[in-house]
Amino acid sequence: MTYSINLIKLLTSREDHLFKLNEAERLKNVWNLLFFLFIFTMLTYVWTAWLGLGTDTISANMTDLNRVEYETRKAWFLIGRVGFALLLFLFILFISSFFFWLFNNVSYKKLFILQMNVLLVMLIERTTWIPLMIYAGIDWYVSPFSFGVIASYFTTIDWVIYFFGAVSIFQLFIIWYQVKCLSWLSNTKIGWIWVGVVFWHLLLWAGTSALTKFDLYLLYLLR
Repeated sequence: MTYSINLIKLLTSREDHLFKLNEAERLKNVWNLLFFLFIFTMLTYVWTAWLGLGTDTISANMTDLNRVEYETRKAWFLIGRVGFALLLFLFILFISSFFFWLFNNVSYKKLFILQMNVLLVMLIERTTWIPLMIYAGIDWYVSPFSFGVIASYFTTIDWVIYFFGAVSIFQLFIIWYQVKCLSWLSNTKIGWIWVGVVFWHLLLWAGTSALTKFDLYLLYLLR
């Protein structure tokens, strides 16, 4: 059986298309979607960098820099965002798929397809940050879609705010989606699937908060 992958239908008509994916011996449209997601990932991060989102630390000191120095630092920031976009693309698709493959008797290729949908949802979430930052001056970790706002009322510890800022409605949907898909494709007990998926996301949220702290530190060094 040949199955032509449709990421939207895997989200909206999940069970029907999971059945087709599970029965498929051959997958079509993989490279086209992979190319689309790669371009979408790159454009999202290049766009945010081009708009200057996240460059507050650099811009705050622009009066102390000549034009060449300022543009050089902006260029390095853009290059850094492109590098981060590439790492995100590879990590979500390949490393996350490998992690779930280790603990579930599902083929790596099919897990890879599921992670393509996860990456799509993550990119949609990141596009919501852009108007929030431009028009409301709200950074991603205090987005109204995340728990960072609530955390900021209870603590001033940056790492904690960044951690809960990474926990959003989109991320909770991804957890639910992964559990539903894995429980359909695998005979692993549902309880263990929940434990594995939630544990993996806890690691990702902790890593995100640590990277944010490190990212801001690097921007500080560029001052």
